[in-house]
Amino acid sequence: MSKKQKWSLVGSILLFVALLGLALLFESELFIYAASAIPILIVMVLPDIRQNQYVQRTKSEKGIQVYKVANEEDPLLVISFQPGFVRWHCRKLYIDLNELHAEPIDVLPAAEDAASIPVLSFDLSAHPRRTGWFGIDLAQLSQRMVNLSYTTQEVNRFIIQMKDLEAIALLMMASATPLVASKSSSKSNSLSA
Repeated sequence: MSKKQKWSLVGSILLFVALLGLALLFESELFIYAASAIPILIVMVLPDIRQNQYVQRTKSEKGIQVYKVANEEDPLLVISFQPGFVRWHCRKLYIDLNELHAEPIDVLPAAEDAASIPVLSFDLSAHPRRTGWFGIDLAQLSQRMVNLSYTTQEVNRFIIQMKDLEAIALLMMASATPLVASKSSSKSNSLSA
């Protein structure tokens, strides 16, 4: 929540209390009617419920480990986390591509309680506004897990093929480049007109 939203919320609550106090003091219906309109303003100022989960490696260093596994010709990126770390009710899990410092290993350490799920290329997407962030569609993953023997709360590894991640990175770079080119071409068109 931004500072502007905080002050708007606090101000509208204080206005509501003040109008109710004036209604009691002056025994006026007009102040009660005005006070009844204030909750509409309060609802408009309330912050949105988070629909996406953002993972910043610097803030959640204990909760997430990233490994790069050499798998012959197709290397894999394994994102390991504690069960329950991912909020499966969110739409997407966004991870900063610039903060992914993977430890290269030959073989993934085996754990008897490891439940992995592959993240396919159509599960990945670039963040619409933040550059360098990619998203994993949690709704698609949980839908695919319906027929598996373990639940979403037991999953503690995402396995992503590096070529899929590189495709998303190229898509992010390609989407950033035309934006600059289109701005400069629109300026040159407006000057020539």
